[in-house]
Formats: sequence, structure tokens, C-alpha cells
Amino acid sequence: MLPEMTCWELVNRLHSMLGERHKDAMHEGIITGGDDDTVSGILVANEPSVEAIRLAIATGKNCILCREHPLYLFGEYLAVGLADALAGDPVLKAKQQLIEDHHLLIIRIAALWDTARPKWFSSALARELGWQPEAGDPGDQWTTAYCNIPRTTLSELANFASTRLEAKALRMVGDPNQSITRVAVIHGFAFPTLVLSHALEDTAVDCIVTGNTPEVDHCTTYIRDAITAGRRISLVQVGYDKSDYPGAVELTKWLKNALPGMPIEVQPPPQEICWFA
Repeated sequence: MLPEMTCWELVNRLHSMLGERHKDAMHEGIITGGDDDTVSGILVANEPSVEAIRLAIATGKNCILCREHPLYLFGEYLAVGLADALAGDPVLKAKQQLIEDHHLLIIRIAALWDTARPKWFSSALARELGWQPEAGDPGDQWTTAYCNIPRTTLSELANFASTRLEAKALRMVGDPNQSITRVAVIHGFAFPTLVLSHALEDTAVDCIVTGNTPEVDHCTTYIRDAITAGRRISLVQVGYDKSDYPGAVELTKWLKNALPGMPIEVQPPPQEICWFA
């Protein structure tokens, strides 16, 4: 029997289960729909794209639980002025209309999840790569997961990750022949440079595996400069969506156990649109 649950009740249940309330995060919580709307099924989709919205509609799920914002907003800094700039944008208007026509509920929980379970998505990526993340300090709010791995080279690691994650647009920085035995795994977007600097505080780390980090704002430059300064380090970028997907799978399993009877599924892994072979 389908449990009776409103959108507001679902959000409060998530807060209760995670033991955390992230009150100050911008563009989080219930993004579309009303507090009293009944949840009839949940699609977990890190990126609430039109593709994800159509899948939710086709499978009878009226609620999307996501990490990203459906209207392209992010947070306090990166979203400044964006809503005004996109007012009247035809892509945004078409997406809003699709959401409204099908009365979809969209709930964003990125800040809430990362506050309560900061290493979960990075650890899920590590496990998907066949590595065992170390148990972190309970008070550690950094998302980085650390793993000791069988000795390999940067080139071998990059090829392995590309195959394992079906990541065709993988990028790396460093000596392809560098020997690697300890990895810092950071899901999503490793930004700003402070995140990379913190990972390198572990002097045994010889490779950072992440989703993406920018060419600008000194992030990849920081790694190149560390190499030039004598640090034995390298960087592998597997792609933003590819790095977050294992976490979405684990989140879906967690939800199914927490909400028995509720139809819940995860969006299939997104395919890269194009790449150079």
C-alpha cells in the first residue's frame, strides 16, 4: 500500500532521518510544488534535467529528489543575478511549463545531505571504483574520501576509471608514469583551490580523483604548480555527472529502506553528449 505523505512531510522526514537541518542554504528544499501536495513516487536524479523530468512523468513519479537546481541556480555566489538574466529565456520557460503542466514536485537536498553526510557521495564514487574509503573523523566536514589502492600508474588509473565509470571525457594532470598508491576522492566539483589544498595536507596522497575542477581560478594551476615545486601528485577528472552518479544510487537504496512502500528509482546514468575518441 502506498504510504500517504505530503511534500512537506517528506522534507521533514528527510531532516529527521539525516539528523540535520540546513536552514541557511539558498535555493534548497521544496523548489516546485506545494507543501500539501501528495508524493506518489520519487525519482532520484542528481541533475533535474528535462530528460529526468520526462522520465519521472513516464514512470508515474511526481517527485524528483535532486542535488542540482531545475532552474539553473546554484547558491549564494554563483546564482547572483542569474534569475533576472534568464527571465524570459525560452529554454527556461519551456522547462517551467513542463514542470507546471505535470504538477511535479522537485526537492533539492544538496546542502542538507552534504552537511549531514559530507563524505557519502565521495565514498560512493570510491566504492564504485573498487576502493575502500577510510573511516573519517566524525567531526570532519570535508567531502574528501581517502583510499589506499594497489600500486598503479597515473595512466593505468585513468584508463581504469574511464572504463569502470564509462567516462569518455576523462582528463588528467601529471606524469602518466607516476606511481600511485594513495588517492583522495572528491565527488562533483573540486572548487575552490582550498579543497585541493586540504586534500594535499595528507602527504601520502599522490593522486586526486574528482568530477571536475576549473582551469580558471587557479585550481588546475595549483596542481601543476605543486608538481613543479616537487610534490609527487596528479589529478584525474572523471566528469561531474559521472562522479556523482554512484552517490545517487546509494541514496536511492537508502530511501527505499527508509520509505517502505514508496515507489522510488534512480535515473539511469546520463550519457555524455559527445567526446573526441
